[in-house]
Amino acid sequence: MPSECLTTQCRLLVLDVDIHGAIRRKGKVGVYKVKWWSLNGENARKLSEKIKREGKWKLDGDADRIWEEMADCIRRSAREVLGVAKEGSR
Repeated sequence: MPSECLTTQCRLLVLDVDIHGAIRRKGKVGVYKVKWWSLNGENARKLSEKIKREGKWKLDGDADRIWEEMADCIRRSAREVLGVAKEGSR
């Protein structure tokens, strides 16, 4: 191309990087999680029955609202049947 410059358009970049060890995450205070790992046999049957009994499974209205109601019912039932553990506990 007659109007193109013949010199390179790339330039060398030099960078000093200093990485200090791994970043540790602080535990969340007051946060609890459901013990989903205990969902087996008898607990699975209890949870299933509780969700069927307490669930509001009406399929009318806004899809987002229906989804939230169903998810809240499942979470609430799981907390009662399976229990909760403090975040970060082993």
